[in-house]
Amino acid sequence: MKKQMAVAAALAVSGLLSPLAQAKTTLTVYTALEADQVKDYKEAFEKANPDIDIRWVRESTGVITARLLSEKSHPQADAVWGLAATSLMILDQQGMLQGYAPRAWRS
Repeated sequence: MKKQMAVAAALAVSGLLSPLAQAKTTLTVYTALEADQVKDYKEAFEKANPDIDIRWVRESTGVITARLLSEKSHPQADAVWGLAATSLMILDQQGMLQGYAPRAWRS
């Protein structure tokens, strides 16, 4: 009887946890690139990372920059890609940029 209860409890717990294990991670990416410029990268990323959904926010460089500045104290984007160098300079002056290096490059 104890063994049956243990098995039942394990099944119940695994049933509760399985939706969490299957939940996809969502990343929000702000970009000023045109949709046709992003297409190949998007497809390659999704193929290599099936457990991650990307929520693309596509606007002009000026709109993305203004949005990032207004969200400075409460950032909404996980990543920014394809912004003009002048906008990156503004964000850098505001202390808003964080470096990234792929795991393979880290020592």
